[in-house]
Amino acid sequence: MQAVEQQQALYRRRDYTDELLRSFPGAQVVNAEGSVVDLPFQLSSGRSTALRVSFPQQFPHDRPVLCVLVPLQHPSVDPSGRVHVRGLERWGALGAHHLFPQRGGIPTGITPPDLVAVIREAFEAILGEAAAAKQGLLGGPASADGVTGNAARGRDGQLVSLPGAVVSPSNFYDNNSNSLEPSVFMEGLSTAKLREMLENEAELKKAAATWLKDTPAARALEDVRRQNRAAAEDNQALARAIEEARGHVAIVRSGDYAATRALFEELYKRQDAVLAKMGTTKLLERLRQEADKADAASDDLLDRFQMGNLSVEAFVEQYVAAREAFHITDLKRQAAEHSNLT
Repeated sequence: MQAVEQQQALYRRRDYTDELLRSFPGAQVVNAEGSVVDLPFQLSSGRSTALRVSFPQQFPHDRPVLCVLVPLQHPSVDPSGRVHVRGLERWGALGAHHLFPQRGGIPTGITPPDLVAVIREAFEAILGEAAAAKQGLLGGPASADGVTGNAARGRDGQLVSLPGAVVSPSNFYDNNSNSLEPSVFMEGLSTAKLREMLENEAELKKAAATWLKDTPAARALEDVRRQNRAAAEDNQALARAIEEARGHVAIVRSGDYAATRALFEELYKRQDAVLAKMGTTKLLERLRQEADKADAASDDLLDRFQMGNLSVEAFVEQYVAAREAFHITDLKRQAAEHSNLT
């Protein structure tokens, strides 16, 4: 009974996978069970990535998981890359008790939610309506078979691809399982190659590397490496430009410094010349000379008065004037000396 339920669940996943392949021409099935589908699209920055749709074991009763394969900062995308939109959060409420159109191939009595509408809501949330519509992610005019593009059905009812059309779901299972499933990869090797891999660990690692390089994770890693190399080259070019700019600034600064230094030296010489004539030392020397001269003049008047060569009236008038001149000059000298000390 449990095996039957699992087989029915597989059929339902295949039905949903077929619907995704019809609705999104670039869709790629990642594994042989058809439980993981990548829907390529392009970010606004021009970077190519994909929206990975994973069906859990209890799908469609459990909600699918939508995840962006590259790191993306967006309100609808959490740090792990999982996408959260209203239709996905309400998946449990869109169960069998709601009336949705039946999809061909799904067992009778199952009325699953509209997965395509949820995915289109996710694309519209991530890219915006205009950008998503431009990339053909919001649907378009369908053909008579309900398939967009140039896909048509063969005589057995299976999808076949015309020139430039969508690849059929069965081809997606086969092609992707050959490149991504280890068991299928090993079956494609010869017995001699398998024996060589068992005996030689280097050959085993080489074969594992050959298989891994075609996985989505390896392609995403190579994309990140290319972007890192481009960023490193840009940073190196920017560093060289910064160093060159620093050299230009140094040249300009050295030229300005030379002109400023020459002006400073000229002004300093002028200051020395002025101080040599009008500096404090010269002023003190001149004040001392004037004070000594006034003091000597008063002494000469006193000598002349004592010798009787000068009248009292003349002596008093001239001597007072001489002493006044002496004291005024001496006060100036003292003030100049005090200013020089401070």
